[in-house]
Amino acid sequence: MFCVLSVKKRENNITERLFGRFIKDAYLLLTVPVPHGAPFYHLTVTASKNGVDFERVVFEVGRCAQRLVINDGIKLPNMAGVGAFKSDLLYKKLVNNTAERLLKNIGEDAVFDEKNGIITYCGNTVKIGSDRNDFYCPKQYYSLKPEGIEKYKFAAALYEFCGVFSIGDSCFANVIFNGEKKNIGNVYFS
Repeated sequence: MFCVLSVKKRENNITERLFGRFIKDAYLLLTVPVPHGAPFYHLTVTASKNGVDFERVVFEVGRCAQRLVINDGIKLPNMAGVGAFKSDLLYKKLVNNTAERLLKNIGEDAVFDEKNGIITYCGNTVKIGSDRNDFYCPKQYYSLKPEGIEKYKFAAALYEFCGVFSIGDSCFANVIFNGEKKNIGNVYFS
């Protein structure tokens, strides 16, 4: 399992100004069911001026605090048991799926640089995966993504920890063909 961490700032109203230091931070933990996969946690924190209490986050989600899916604005402390989810497994799978789809149209003469995601053929170059968030994600899984979380990070966590392998059968929607962004269906080699 993994945990999506959403941080909300407190509202700046009269009650907050008068009694703000006496109001405890709100922590709302939900278990989100995933179709054809394992569930994940979604922890919503209403943080004070001091930020998020990550000891409380570890208390709420346990070992899943080592695999937090967060947006880029949240700074994680250097503390045991807390870490951001980072993985390129889904990215490599998407690059290979897209390359396989393009190579069917080209034939055996093309050269595919798997490390950089580049296909060269008769003077044409295709760069695959320049935008990690530009891939086909089934709507049933994309609708589960909380607001403010990057699409790729969320899909990669679903793929690795929830066993949603249908995301790994997808490919990138657009590629860079000779320096120009094109839809994968509009890439023709001559």
